[in-house]
Amino acid sequence: MYILRSIPRVALTVAMLVTTVSLTAIAEETSDPYADKSTIRPVTELKFYQNKQGLTVANGWGDPANGAHSNYIKMAGGTASTIHTHSFSYYGVVVAGVVANEPPGSTQDHPLPAGSYWYQKADERHVTKCISQTECLFFVTAKGPFDYLPAQ
Repeated sequence: MYILRSIPRVALTVAMLVTTVSLTAIAEETSDPYADKSTIRPVTELKFYQNKQGLTVANGWGDPANGAHSNYIKMAGGTASTIHTHSFSYYGVVVAGVVANEPPGSTQDHPLPAGSYWYQKADERHVTKCISQTECLFFVTAKGPFDYLPAQ
């Protein structure tokens, strides 16, 4: 009789242990970009959402709200950001479309097709554009949290 009563407790304990191990694995996968465990993430598994700045993003590794991170950003073809800055420098790599990342008032765009990259220094005013007619997708990585600070 005692064994039958303890089965639900054992099942609950096992379920809690499995959940803890699973959540720990997920946290480790996203928090350390240079973890000992190799990781793959097909583009079809990216989960895009609108962040608080109105950008369409999908998280890569890390935590864009609190520290070093990477993320994917989508822009509609033929659109441009407002003039803005970021608190941390970042690298951007074009995955699809043609992007330009220029200082405000630039008279000529420097087209960056898929495979190209740029480096954006922190606190430097700039405009990011999707100059192709098709959607642009780029991958950014930074040592600190992501922000988008409108500038004049």
